[in-house]
Amino acid sequence: MNYRFSPSVQDEPQLPSAGRLMALMLTIFVIVSIAVLLAGRVPFVPSADPISGASYRDYVGPDRALLSSYGYTLEGNVHIPIDRAMDLILERGLPTRDAPVANP
Repeated sequence: MNYRFSPSVQDEPQLPSAGRLMALMLTIFVIVSIAVLLAGRVPFVPSADPISGASYRDYVGPDRALLSSYGYTLEGNVHIPIDRAMDLILERGLPTRDAPVANP
């Protein structure tokens, strides 16, 4: 009994001929080209139905009310309207620091 591997002619894979390979590549190219050309022509009708749920005003409303009112935040800070804060800065100016003294 012989345990050596000896490939026979039947075990070798057969490569497709050049003509068949070219025909396959041409077919794939034509199918992809048609798909690309028709991709923009598929009818698409956008839906005009309104989306139910929270809207922009539901998110922005509480913040806008907070910007124009006086009160305390949850952290305990005081808030004032932006217009009043800008007026106070014009009246009082911004806080400054003394210039640092250079060590000789």
